[in-house]
Amino acid sequence: MKAQIFSIGTEILLGNITDTNSQFIARRLMENGIDLYKMETIGDNEKRLYNAFKACDGKVDYVISSGGLGPTPDDLTKEVAIKVCDLASEVKVDEYSYNKLIEYFNGNEETAKANIKQAKFPTSAIILNNPIGTAPGCIMESSLGTKYILMPGPPNEMKTMFNNEVSKYINKIAIMKSKNAKIGMLGEWDMARRMDLNCTHPTISPYITDEGPILRVTAKGNSEESVDKELTKGLDLIKKNLGAYVITTEDIPKEKVLIKLLKERKEIVSTAESITGGLIASSIIDVSGASDVINESYVTYSNDVKHKLLNVSYETIKEYTVVSEEVLLEMLDGLYKLTSSNLCLASTGYAHTGEVYIGILYNGKKYTRHLKLNGDRNRVRLRAKNAIIDTAILIMRGDYESNIGF
Repeated sequence: MKAQIFSIGTEILLGNITDTNSQFIARRLMENGIDLYKMETIGDNEKRLYNAFKACDGKVDYVISSGGLGPTPDDLTKEVAIKVCDLASEVKVDEYSYNKLIEYFNGNEETAKANIKQAKFPTSAIILNNPIGTAPGCIMESSLGTKYILMPGPPNEMKTMFNNEVSKYINKIAIMKSKNAKIGMLGEWDMARRMDLNCTHPTISPYITDEGPILRVTAKGNSEESVDKELTKGLDLIKKNLGAYVITTEDIPKEKVLIKLLKERKEIVSTAESITGGLIASSIIDVSGASDVINESYVTYSNDVKHKLLNVSYETIKEYTVVSEEVLLEMLDGLYKLTSSNLCLASTGYAHTGEVYIGILYNGKKYTRHLKLNGDRNRVRLRAKNAIIDTAILIMRGDYESNIGF
């Protein structure tokens, strides 16, 4: 079975609204074992939408759209689908849908009549209830066998309709699931070269995310048991090939892994950040449970603040520059003196050149890394944050020196 997704609305094309609907629908299709052929965004243009729908007719089993079901003239999705399916002669006001409009507008029939196009459907259509909005969805089938599933654009309405209504009419071909292994320290190429990515049962695919590289394991089968068995096989293969580089295979941020380790050991973390400007501390605080493990953090962006708060000497800065291992080590010493934290994290660097030093002091032992990172200034800062979180986790696990080899 194949499907194509359309997100409809000029506001999406102009970048005024982010299309999250297509992502949601794609995931639900995957869970049902339905192959996604294509995702496309179409503006509020009748001719373009007609051509796009017509091009799918008979070529995919499902055309699934979100948007364009409102009461205004530029809401054209249903009318275009009716033309493609050649159902114009069947269109009439659905009494149930119209009465729901009157109810929605607190009995105001004048307002309901102004929205009456939302209650008009071909008699052969399956009408999809919308309990939180005015626009019902519907399913229409063309003479070539393609089912056009139309849903409203607001994400809360679309998701509710999909879960409550659409899911009853989509054939579950197979069970498909995915699991992500979040990888630390490695770039995408280095990660991929350590893995055999040609295996198909299950499939293992590399991706780069804001948290760094991941390997996604995807399995498809006829039973939960067989799919779960394939997922476990894929994750075991990743662990065998990447070992300590695997930060987690749970659906949690890496910072959650760090927080769990600190909680288990009843330990505290603190940060002194220059180039990352509070990003390390913020990423930890973003995760539930952070209040148990972090008491204080400092943004020490200027040389004077590094000296005043962390006792970094001006002589060290002058001799080695502020972006140096020597300055980083003094930052760690100063941070520990201020906080007595078990885990101290520090950063310094030049965002515009990508030269970065990160440092970790854990239970009295110091570790430093010199990084050359690519990207714009914010990408460099994000990658520096990821590197220090990854490194801290590996150090706490005892994997940094024994397995990684830095």
